[in-house]
Amino acid sequence: MSLRPQPELSYPERLATFEGYWHDAEATARQLAATGHVYDRPPLEALEEGSRCISCAAFVPRVASIRILEGPIGEHATGYEHHPARGFNLHHPKCIYLQSRIPLEVRVESAGTSAQFVDLKSRFERMSTYPSSMTREHTGTIATAQTSSFFSLPTELRLQIYSYIMPKLDSNSSIVALNDSGRILTETAFKKIGRRDTTKTNLLRTCHAIYDEAIDVIYSNITYRFVTSKVLYMFLRRIGHRGRQLLKSIDLECGWREDAITLALLASCPKLQSITLRFSRPWLIYQSAPIWVLDGVGCLLQLRGLEVVKLEQAYEGKPFLSLASKDGKLVESELKRPRGAKGSVRWISGTIDI
Repeated sequence: MSLRPQPELSYPERLATFEGYWHDAEATARQLAATGHVYDRPPLEALEEGSRCISCAAFVPRVASIRILEGPIGEHATGYEHHPARGFNLHHPKCIYLQSRIPLEVRVESAGTSAQFVDLKSRFERMSTYPSSMTREHTGTIATAQTSSFFSLPTELRLQIYSYIMPKLDSNSSIVALNDSGRILTETAFKKIGRRDTTKTNLLRTCHAIYDEAIDVIYSNITYRFVTSKVLYMFLRRIGHRGRQLLKSIDLECGWREDAITLALLASCPKLQSITLRFSRPWLIYQSAPIWVLDGVGCLLQLRGLEVVKLEQAYEGKPFLSLASKDGKLVESELKRPRGAKGSVRWISGTIDI
């Protein structure tokens, strides 16, 4: 197949093509732009709306993109043939934008693995992992609305009661992946020996009213730390739209092929106030940087409304990006701009000019 050459567009330029058309699917639009896609509006209303890669021209329908990039991530799929992302391809083979990875969490079991072992492993891994947002929403939907004297208590008192019941998390809690399953949990729970207690979050399954009030306890005054952007992406997908609306503080080690799509999705967290970034290099862009690095930085510099921006060491004794450097000051100034404000960074032929 012969692919026609396309003009190079930066992440902000690609994202701008979705404005005014995808306002009800902002998280999906940001992820698509991070993977090299632009909005593709057909000339006729009868034709399918979607997005297209600027390099290989691969087209993806809007409905499919929203289903895959905002829906469940296939946590119970035991093989590719059953995974909801099967057949979902943002790019043609050998497209240059395949450099940037998307953690869709397709878990393929080996052909020699028995069904009994797969079932046992799946049940074990479901112990003490965050229940998916879709599971919580479904449970809350079927719950019967009840009138209780509990709701006659002052809101402040109810929140205090929730804090006694909900899991006690450290002010800095590391989130890790559970084996190869695509599930996540706190590092403390991962290291725990024996059966994990998963009953403390059952409070969230009672009804919508309690869920909406109690869920904030999980995110208030807690900084979640991630050693890779892939784990952060899995976390953002698992907590769902509601969780992303409440997330306030994260600590992330950057420099991964999943940076672009992860930071693009992170931009859909309106209450994010504090971020600590750890780069294992002393600059943002280096000579002949690949697309996944350029887009990762581009998505990072699109974050807005942060009150606290820190640049810390990733590995002891290794050089890192600091706030004292020119690049570090740029990161701080861009991320602290008001939400919706345009940045000062210039992009020339898809490359950042700093």
